[in-house]
Amino acid sequence: MSEATSTGGRPGLDPISQWVPALVAPVATVASLAFRPDDLFIYLRMVRNILLGSGWGFNPGEAVNAASSAAWLFVLLVLGKLGGVSVFPAQVASAFCFAMGIAGVARLAGLLAGDSRAAWAAGLALAGDAWVGRWLWSGMETGLAVALVAWALALRVNALRGSRQDRVSGLLIALAPLVRPELVVFALAALLVELPAIRRGEWKRPGWDLLMLGVVGGSWVLFALLTWGSVLPSTAVAKGSLGAGNITTISAAVRVLAVIASTQAFAAVAVLLALWRWGREAEGNSERVPGRRDLVRWVGLFALMMVGLYAGRHVNVYTRYVLPLSAALVAVAFAYVVSLSSGPGRWRSGRRREWVWGAVLALTLAGNLVLSSRLVVPKTRDYAHSMEEVVLPLARTLGEITKDDDVVAAPNIGAIGFYSGRRILDLNGLVTPEILPYKREGRILEYLEQKRPEIIVEIEPTPRSLVSRSGRLRTEEIGVYRFEGMFVRGPNPMYLSVYRVLPP
Repeated sequence: MSEATSTGGRPGLDPISQWVPALVAPVATVASLAFRPDDLFIYLRMVRNILLGSGWGFNPGEAVNAASSAAWLFVLLVLGKLGGVSVFPAQVASAFCFAMGIAGVARLAGLLAGDSRAAWAAGLALAGDAWVGRWLWSGMETGLAVALVAWALALRVNALRGSRQDRVSGLLIALAPLVRPELVVFALAALLVELPAIRRGEWKRPGWDLLMLGVVGGSWVLFALLTWGSVLPSTAVAKGSLGAGNITTISAAVRVLAVIASTQAFAAVAVLLALWRWGREAEGNSERVPGRRDLVRWVGLFALMMVGLYAGRHVNVYTRYVLPLSAALVAVAFAYVVSLSSGPGRWRSGRRREWVWGAVLALTLAGNLVLSSRLVVPKTRDYAHSMEEVVLPLARTLGEITKDDDVVAAPNIGAIGFYSGRRILDLNGLVTPEILPYKREGRILEYLEQKRPEIIVEIEPTPRSLVSRSGRLRTEEIGVYRFEGMFVRGPNPMYLSVYRVLPP
């Protein structure tokens, strides 16, 4: 990025525009406070095992890294050490990280446009995002990923190469893959943008970024190999191309774009214009925001590479995976929209242009309000109710009717494992990786027939659909339970069919 003196901000950018949207978001999304996704309990059980000295895995004594975010696992470890392993501290940490991420997006937009209106617009657009509303109180790592991406970008605007904020940005870039493995493309995009500087022999910034990547990445590789024998989390292996062949390249790309367009359609269009206009600015032009050209190129590369990675790996893309990318796009988009209403030029003339950004923001918030009220909030409440009234009581019951050394086979392992306390055979392969070849070949029943767990929990759109097809498993039905809202888009309801496996 271009050489520039680091200033605390741009003229007209005030702290209120940065922090008010960040404070609004947790209050506006409090309706989702009861939303506690099953994956949260995977983290919590791992944390509990680690603190009890039972090993770095989901099942005691089994060293398998089922945590998709190494950084979030350590955050929850610290919280567990300070106040015990429970759900609410994780939710507060998640909300705090989202608030910091929204503040970072607001600051980035304000710096790019040199105008507090851009900070207000971008911050409020992200705070009102329907998917942010779903995940803000979830206790998951998504808010941390949003915060890291937003502040890594914001600290680079106007940053003098080698300055303090430039170095902090480099550290955040290096930490990105530990927050979400796919954010390795965020770091790679930053290095690709620096290629022209490298060709000129300017190594101050890319050299620091590479050093941080080497130190952080090398430390993680050493720790992961010694602890689990693998660098990648088991989720990356189980959910990749080999494990999800039914997700085509086109559908994976479409899902990423659909998540963004469903809540930030106007921003998506504005980003394309910003990439075209700002991405062609002359380097070092004093009339432009220093570093803006390379930053928007960085965001553009990040978007292309993120879509390409998910498509190439055939990953079933969930909404929380895309939010870090959405945050970056929102900042660039609203900075560009606000810039249309200021400065000289035919396109910017007339008072009606003063309200361009307001109209885009209003339409964005209105669309998110409709999406939230009609789909996201009802589905989130259904999910929360089903977890509280169905899954958690079932998990506690399984703990009461089984012995300490019994094994429970289930596809959604978090809450059942955390509250039952039993060893889990994971039908999705996250903590039972040896099941993956059977899963990929459609032979899960064969695996169950060989291992014969004491309890089987199947989750299917049709009750009693899996075990009923087995000719070698004698089972006794414990119950069938209805789960509403398991997926925002997908089969609804789902049914938990629970069986005790009888002696052959």
